[in-house]
Amino acid sequence: MTDNQQPHLPPARRYGGASFETLAVAPLLGDGYSYDKATLEEIARSYEDLGDSYSLDQTRARLIAQTQPPGLDFSSVGNAELFRNSGRSLLDSLNQCEQFCRHQATKYREALKKYSAAEDAHSSEIHNSGGSL
Repeated sequence: MTDNQQPHLPPARRYGGASFETLAVAPLLGDGYSYDKATLEEIARSYEDLGDSYSLDQTRARLIAQTQPPGLDFSSVGNAELFRNSGRSLLDSLNQCEQFCRHQATKYREALKKYSAAEDAHSSEIHNSGGSL
């Protein structure tokens, strides 16, 4: 199938519309663009904003990772250690989420550059052939 729509299913079981691969993956692989420039920009900005949020959350998680016991008794010390371990796990998870968002934003920014370059090239080609947009 040329449209990447669930080729393993019989025709009666396929859903209409373009598949996820056609809409989201193909533009990032350079197989064409299913988004317009404004949409690519909006998606990249959303990932950047989400990355910023994860960065801010990491600042807050560091406080949890540095929890000190309120007293020197065994239960206070043990409880604080559990909080620190939880904070470190949270910090690692938030860092991974931030890196993912930054990576996705970069991919969409690169797709946007390719889109703009292709649009400029096609525009020049049209103008050189005597046409207009």
